Amino acid sequence: MALKEKLKVKSQKSKLINKILFFIVLAIIILNLGSTVWGQKEKYTSNNYWQKFPQLEKKFLDSQYVNKNPNWIRDEVAFSYAGGMLITGTNPVLVVPDAPPLGKYMIGLSAVIFNNDSIIVLVSAVLSLILLYFLSFQIFSNRMLSIIPPLFLSFEPIFKNQLIYTPLMDMFQLFFLLCTFYFFNKGLSDKKNILFFALANLFLGFSMANKFFITGFVVIAAFYSVLFFSRDKKKLINLTISIPLPFIILLLTYIRVFAFDYTINKFLGIQKWVFLYHKSFLILPFSVWPLLLFNKWYVWFGNEPVISDSQWTIAWPIIAIISFVTIALYLFQKIPRNKNIEILMAWSALYLIFLSFGQISSRYFVILIPILYIISLYGLISVYKVYKK
Repeated sequence: MALKEKLKVKSQKSKLINKILFFIVLAIIILNLGSTVWGQKEKYTSNNYWQKFPQLEKKFLDSQYVNKNPNWIRDEVAFSYAGGMLITGTNPVLVVPDAPPLGKYMIGLSAVIFNNDSIIVLVSAVLSLILLYFLSFQIFSNRMLSIIPPLFLSFEPIFKNQLIYTPLMDMFQLFFLLCTFYFFNKGLSDKKNILFFALANLFLGFSMANKFFITGFVVIAAFYSVLFFSRDKKKLINLTISIPLPFIILLLTYIRVFAFDYTINKFLGIQKWVFLYHKSFLILPFSVWPLLLFNKWYVWFGNEPVISDSQWTIAWPIIAIISFVTIALYLFQKIPRNKNIEILMAWSALYLIFLSFGQISSRYFVILIPILYIISLYGLISVYKVYKK
């Protein structure tokens, strides 16, 4: 009895220590997020978007998006203007048409509700950290381990800069993608998998309607890779039933286009133009690897063909290499199986292959780095368990 009592006390102390550590880590995440927002407090507390809109419009009309001899403006200025124009009814293909309209509508909605175009980005950042925790918990089933990826992400300059240079649309895509993976994993383990696969494809549709739609095909390929790997025919059928959903969502975000007498053929022509526009960046293949591993960014502008990116950290090559080793060990069955990690492994491998075919910037890593944190943590823990045995 005395031994049982001691073990019970020890277990209670261990739980208490874990709770304290969890809340300390949570406080650090909140501090990291809060300090970044506090540094931009004027941007997040202002409520004069529509009052400044005429100035924004003038900047846009004098920019590279309209003039042959322009005053160069940053993407966040263009997206801010586009959000205001689209939410007031402008044809989506007339303002910054190289990206689907959903993210721009979200920026415009933020402007309508808050008279501020940056609030929606902050909301998306908070939700992304929360979803990253829930996705991690699906894999680790441990609160302390699951909060580590959000902790590391909260230190990342690539994450913080999304809150400094606003509004950009990468944070929306991160949130939608994390939701996609979370519900796909729910579909793998739940009897009502057709419902969760539908939710996964719904959020995939939001992701495709926010950035270059071809990236959605990478996710779909990852879905099928996982299910073919598990040889589950029933789940393959249930997933396939809901596969049209992302394309329906993409179509619906362009519904305003059809009010201007555009036909389906013209809509497909728009998507062809978007594809060809992005295809023009298919230069310098494999340049993703020098940027990811060595901070050597091969650029298409300026006098220097190779520059460094201030957002790069030494963590990138470390988690990338650990993730590659983890995927290899998993494929050769050297570490324990966990079906919830498989979609992250499949997608990250396919996404890096996709990025290898053209010129990229570090903003393409906003959705990749959080996933590599989860995979590398899983690998380290799995190797430790195998070594311990």
